[in-house]
Amino acid sequence: MVEIKNDLPAADMKKTMEEYRSKDHQPYDCFVCCILTHGRKGVMCGTDDKEVAIREIASYFSASRCPSLQKKPKVFFIQACQGSEKQDGVTVEEDGFITLVEEDAVRATRFTIPDEADFLLGMATVEGYVSFRHVVEGTWYIQSLCDNLEEYCPSEDLLSILTIVNRDVSEKTDRNFKTQMPQPSYTLRKKLYFPVAKSFADSKNSS
Repeated sequence: MVEIKNDLPAADMKKTMEEYRSKDHQPYDCFVCCILTHGRKGVMCGTDDKEVAIREIASYFSASRCPSLQKKPKVFFIQACQGSEKQDGVTVEEDGFITLVEEDAVRATRFTIPDEADFLLGMATVEGYVSFRHVVEGTWYIQSLCDNLEEYCPSEDLLSILTIVNRDVSEKTDRNFKTQMPQPSYTLRKKLYFPVAKSFADSKNSS
């Protein structure tokens, strides 16, 4: 089951998390939340530019607050800047430049991954730095994440796929040779594989 929420102010982001925390997740194997927004260190911004701590978002789904997700993976993919600095790239060999790139940034607080078990937090960039978005093709991180999930599920586990995403994104540069390093953090206790739905597999094989 996939549900989409668009253009939420900060209060509605929290309200949405509370709604999902209160649901019965017993029929499902895991919970995945993808958030694409602007951000600063340790926080994301709603459409009203008010902040929501990433730690707070994840905490809604701890074992004590969301019992139906106990012992199940809770996966968060966060596409947001985590600062205003740009990472310098080390030039090896360049085939060309990416020119249609912009930051999805805004600046400061703190972030630590939850101590609870079975969480995975996939950040688009390490703390303190911006993340980049191609104005036509989309964000480097989400673009690579989607491509590699499609390519490697279900043969590879999620952490292995995120390692490939790290490599892909880190090899991109903007026209000023600035780059980006994603950062997965996790307390998973088992390998996590995403099965491919038969309808998706059939459409992929026919294309």
